[in-house]
Amino acid sequence: MARKFYIAALFLLVVGASGCKKDNPTETALAVKELTVLFSPGASFSGAGYDDAILKAVMESVADNPQVKYRLLRPDTIDQARIFAQEWQESAGEHSTLILCGIQYEALAPTLAPGKGRALLLDSRQTLENGVSTLQLKRYGGAWLAGALCSGFSQMYIIKALDGDRMMDTVADGIKAGFEDTANIEAKNLVLSDSYQGTNMPDELFSHLYTNGTSEMGLDGATMLVPVCGASRMGAYLFSNNFYYFSMGVGEDCSPFCDILPFSLVYDLGSIIKDYIGQWLEGKPWPAHKDFGLSTGHVYIQYNSRYFALIHKRALWLAASPCLFTLEEYKDWEARYIPSALEQEANHAY
Repeated sequence: MARKFYIAALFLLVVGASGCKKDNPTETALAVKELTVLFSPGASFSGAGYDDAILKAVMESVADNPQVKYRLLRPDTIDQARIFAQEWQESAGEHSTLILCGIQYEALAPTLAPGKGRALLLDSRQTLENGVSTLQLKRYGGAWLAGALCSGFSQMYIIKALDGDRMMDTVADGIKAGFEDTANIEAKNLVLSDSYQGTNMPDELFSHLYTNGTSEMGLDGATMLVPVCGASRMGAYLFSNNFYYFSMGVGEDCSPFCDILPFSLVYDLGSIIKDYIGQWLEGKPWPAHKDFGLSTGHVYIQYNSRYFALIHKRALWLAASPCLFTLEEYKDWEARYIPSALEQEANHAY
């Protein structure tokens, strides 16, 4: 049922900044609550990435709450986002909430005056004095752990959409450090673009891997591909499925997209959003700031049961690989390295 709401919302978001509302006659019996979600400027959906997780969480939260009216706004620019935030601020009442989706709004959030309403800024370590709550999903520690789980591989390629995005840099840097600290091998990098176009280049990534994989890049059966590149990761997973190279899932459980994928590094932002919306609907206050991560169970390793069933069958191509580690071996490594990963999380801002 939730998936139907999610798909419906994707169609509604095509209109971009026009937003959408939900009305129901039964609302008259309850106090009407208004939820406005301001997505990242130029956000793209259907790539199973950051904004998709937020969208899905919002739709699941409001599905069984007919008293909630909601607006989903996708501004094209920060300037347009400021206009939307100002409009919300001017009409916000005690049952109004604004969610600012992402670090692009760190400069905007301190300028707001929520009044009787409430506002939430995602992925910020700031504690604001104007009443806007903030939360931070700390990514580095979990990324370090995922990199350490690849210590049995002789090569790692980290595929980044671009350089300079704090979130992607944090994940890529953590995975790189975890691999290098435990395998004593330098991880290699492939950067797709100098702009956010790199998050939506699956065909170009597949073509690059197909053309240069065994020659220029030197990929082999002991290589782990790590796509930290938004929707472009589908190009890496297609390459893995067709030519039997290992890939890591990044962001969510990516096992539906790739068979040759032992595990995924999951950042469960969705459950955090649902908890905050649930608290708002129950009239509970939000903390001024809160951190989430490995230590709270919102970052974790999700193993791919289909992959381990596949290697159990000992297919010929797999039998030739030096990296056929069992589920038990991965779990042993996770138990060994998680104390260090928790230290990394505590010592890094993000």
